[in-house]
Amino acid sequence: MDHYETLGVSKDANQQDIKKAYRKLASKHHPDKGGDQEQFKKIQGAYETLSDPNKRAQYDNPNPFEQFGNDPFAGGSPFADIFGDIFGQRGNRQPTKNPDGMLNVHITLVQAYQGTTIVVNTDYATLDVTIPQGIRDGSKLRLTGKGPIKFQGLPPGDLIMRVMIDYPLGWGRDGNDLFLRQEINSIDAITGCTIRIQHIDGKKLDVNIPIGSQNGNKLRMRNLGMVDPRNSLVGSLYIILELVTPVITDEDQLELLNKIRNRNTNG
Repeated sequence: MDHYETLGVSKDANQQDIKKAYRKLASKHHPDKGGDQEQFKKIQGAYETLSDPNKRAQYDNPNPFEQFGNDPFAGGSPFADIFGDIFGQRGNRQPTKNPDGMLNVHITLVQAYQGTTIVVNTDYATLDVTIPQGIRDGSKLRLTGKGPIKFQGLPPGDLIMRVMIDYPLGWGRDGNDLFLRQEINSIDAITGCTIRIQHIDGKKLDVNIPIGSQNGNKLRMRNLGMVDPRNSLVGSLYIILELVTPVITDEDQLELLNKIRNRNTNG
């Protein structure tokens, strides 16, 4: 079998011509692309010999006592960069930097609402991390060059920090809007009233409960939600009413309630 003929090059072909010919034939005949396996082995063998100056010299001037291995993927294989080009990989190339690290951190809803700086302790460093105001649950922050050092002598990778928000009881969030579930006396819901709530930032807010409010009604308070870190727009705070029925045992009060009920029933 003539290796030059197999690759379709002349005997005075240079290394660039040999590599170009092999690239074309390997792409065409590779078994993973539906090519003939035996033909591909011949192409491999020809390229392995002709791409190595020493092996090529010995092939051109045969030495009957010299044998070469058949494993095209052994150390120092000339096929690594070729297959990397064909299949979108670069073989077992050495890393040029350390890998990125991943870390989950938990913050409070208040910290997300106001923005804050937290101290993050890793196995290899203590970092001060700025949390932007209005950050959303699950958002990722990339800290350039703050990743772990796995390979000495290589530049550090990045630390990718995923922010998880812990919500206090009764509070929730949808996008930039906040939700607070607020219990009120069902009689207050019937008659209407004003209640005082505390926002997550500690401020006291008076909320008017309309006459005849129903369980699950939402009362909107504009510009009291989260700041959107992309455009600084502010969401709303929604008060979700949860009616609580009071326990009444006083006979006079029960008699009065029964009169009201009967009046509504007989309408």
